[in-house]
Amino acid sequence: MTDYQKLAQQYAGDIVENMTEDQGEEYIYETAHEYADMSEHVIYYSKAHDMVAWMHQSRIDYWEGEIEAGGSFVGYDDLACRIAYYELSDMITAAALKLFEEKESEVA
Repeated sequence: MTDYQKLAQQYAGDIVENMTEDQGEEYIYETAHEYADMSEHVIYYSKAHDMVAWMHQSRIDYWEGEIEAGGSFVGYDDLACRIAYYELSDMITAAALKLFEEKESEVA
């Protein structure tokens, strides 16, 4: 089974490593979304289902509520992909922000 935390940390490391001095948190948010959007764990139904099965039920419920609040539910496969996308994006963002803060504190 995929280690999604490790995957998110790898993506986060890439994001922070490739940042320039004029880029900040906004860049992290945008790039984390791009990394999640391109991930095979979001694109392929079976991989999205695997990720959702790995997730804690409270996180699934949270994202399902957010998605349904948007009013666009088209089926279980689509829902699994969206939940996986939001969770992976959130995990990447959190890991990248932590690395960015650590990097900033080392410079200061």
